[in-house]
Parts: sequence; C-alpha cells; structure tokens
Amino acid sequence: MRTFRAWLDRILSTVIGAALLAIFFLNMYQVGGRYLFGVGAVWIPDVTRFLFIWMVFLGTALVHLRERHLVIDYVQVRMPPGLRRITGAVIAGAMLGMAGVLVVVGWRIMSIRMEIPYTGWEVPTGYAYLAVPVAAVLIGMNSFANLWERLRAPGSRDGGHHPEGEPS
Repeated sequence: MRTFRAWLDRILSTVIGAALLAIFFLNMYQVGGRYLFGVGAVWIPDVTRFLFIWMVFLGTALVHLRERHLVIDYVQVRMPPGLRRITGAVIAGAMLGMAGVLVVVGWRIMSIRMEIPYTGWEVPTGYAYLAVPVAAVLIGMNSFANLWERLRAPGSRDGGHHPEGEPS
C-alpha cells in the first residue's frame, strides 16, 4: 500500500506542478501578447480555468493522501491508543462516505455541464468538473486504505497523528 501511495503522490505532484506551470506561462503569454502586440488569445482564460479546477481538486486529493489537511485533534491525541484507533477508523469511514457522496454529486454536476461549452474554447465545461469525481475516487481509495489499516492491526496506525503532532 505504501508503494501505491508513494506512486500516487509522485503522479499527483507532477500533474499539479505541470498545471501550475501551464497556468503561469499561458497567463504570461496572454498578458505579454496584450500589452506588446495588442492581441490576446480568447481561449486562454478558459484553459486557465480548466487547469485551475483540476489543480484544486487533485491538490485536495494530494493533501488528503499526505494527511496534511486541517485537523483539530486536540481530544484525539489525548485518548488511549485503542480508542484513538477506533476514532481514526470512524473518521476514515466518514471520509469514505463523504467521498462517495462527492462521486455521485460530482458526476451529476459534470453530466449537466457537458451541455455547456466554454465561451472561447469549444470544449464542454463538464470536462473540468470531471475533476470532482476523480478527486473523490482518489480520496475514497485513500480513506478505504486508512480504514483498512486502522481495523486490521491494533498498532498499525493510531488515528493519523502522533501526540507530538507529526503524521504517522
């Protein structure tokens, strides 16, 4: 499981970094073209919006994978290890359920948006919103792995965080 997570981390980091660089260079081209030559590409704002949506949702999946999301664990880190493991499993199960809801709702939104093209780029906006169910599936897979680890062995994971605040 660690190998898959490391591979997924590397892939998501690369894709997000490439999207950020593409957004940067597209906007530099747009601004430079507008001020130096008085022309701009109509499609650049749409492509930038598309890349930004994917970058945000894949970034959300990456943050969840790395367990670097905002956590208020004041009570949980003070629990005995067994109870901490149980609460960690409950949280992982809740995240798995939330990911399931995001898949369904995200797919519905994406389907509706397939009828609406970008204004300067004849591509349906639904392809941008496909990022929601894709990220939800990745979050769900990670949540399932977290739940499995917490239920599998008593000492395998302790709810995601050590008392010092460092991720496990």
